[in-house]
Amino acid sequence: MSSYIEKRRQLWYATLKVPAHLQGQLGCTKFLKSLGTSDKRRAQDLARPLVVMWKRRIREAEAGTAGPMDEVSKWREAIEQAKLEDNRTDDPRDAVALGIALDHLEERTRALEIERGPEVAAQFWRAAQGKATLTSEHVSGWEGAISTLEQKTQDQMKKDVAKLVDRFGTVEGITPAAVRKWVQTLTAGERPLSHASIKRMGGAWRSYWRHLIHVGAAPEGIEPFAKVEQYAPKPRTPKGAVTGWVPFPPQAIAELVSAARERKDTSLTHAIILGAYTGARIEELCALRTEDVGEASFHIRDAKTQAGLREIPMHSAVRPLVDKLKKGSADGYLLSGLTFNKYGDRSNALGKRFGRLKTAMGYGENHVFHSLRKTLVTLLENAGVPENLTADIVGHEKTTMTYGVYSGGHSLGKKAEALELVSYPGLTIDLG
Repeated sequence: MSSYIEKRRQLWYATLKVPAHLQGQLGCTKFLKSLGTSDKRRAQDLARPLVVMWKRRIREAEAGTAGPMDEVSKWREAIEQAKLEDNRTDDPRDAVALGIALDHLEERTRALEIERGPEVAAQFWRAAQGKATLTSEHVSGWEGAISTLEQKTQDQMKKDVAKLVDRFGTVEGITPAAVRKWVQTLTAGERPLSHASIKRMGGAWRSYWRHLIHVGAAPEGIEPFAKVEQYAPKPRTPKGAVTGWVPFPPQAIAELVSAARERKDTSLTHAIILGAYTGARIEELCALRTEDVGEASFHIRDAKTQAGLREIPMHSAVRPLVDKLKKGSADGYLLSGLTFNKYGDRSNALGKRFGRLKTAMGYGENHVFHSLRKTLVTLLENAGVPENLTADIVGHEKTTMTYGVYSGGHSLGKKAEALELVSYPGLTIDLG
């Protein structure tokens, strides 16, 4: 430790040289702080926590990723160490360690005020002395509390809370007024966040806030994220503009299939055909195992809702294709050869390929794979099929008490009769 102290006149100073390439960023060529003592051994004890702090700042500057709140734990350690040093002194006049540490903390806070503004500096000053709770302190506990959610949902919520932690260093800094101002900033500028994004993020923030209240780190009775989306402007929809997903015209199905064939995308070709004739969601089709496919029907066992768990009759037009797919499956799935993403989803890559295909054909954001489902429903309605029968085919909830609660649903035969009324002009199913 003697290499980190130097004597000037009658007093010792703590010192640490800053690497040349970081001197501009840190604003000095070396760190230097008076230790207020002429005793070398005492000076070594006083210098130790300062040097640890300086080294941390150098590492963080080198990495270029750490924020001021990442320093707080080390400042707290340094202050506690200083208190211990003062308690070990016999003469109260030698109890200067805490004063030195606080002086150095004040210097750092002043620098932060210039770099990041008074609000960040004030939060840092209080947090470093243990007078405020770091927003990041309870993130790991909250992550454990949401561990039962789907992995994809967890990952998104963690990203949203990370934004919160980056913006608000301390829990005390999270107030309704501060949140409103922040959201207004997020929804302005060159890359504004949408109303929908703020609404989603607000859900994650409220979840974390409830956890903070549960562990006693946030006060009850304050809800800084209540209806946070109200601070984000809603997009204006031009009068007469179509919103939401819309069905493809029936003749477009043959065009989509033909375009997929031209790209030699066999899996996508088959998915479009099956989607058009079953009304199944892309996730449902990709989850279909060969054992779920009978001679005359598909058993959907992996669906978003209870109503989605259903038996879909097999349209006569697709039976030869389905027989071929079952016999040729190499992995036990009807649509063989697809890969899982990190969330265990086989449909992700296929969905993206469909998106590129329909865009190349001139279809916009209102047309997605789900539009095939809407096309089938439209054709069934135009054929005079009752709504409850269509609901049983595509897996929609029934809203009435009698059919929705008490009915066991239409028979497979009734559903098959209805589905056979559907046809797509110009569509040929090539088994080659």
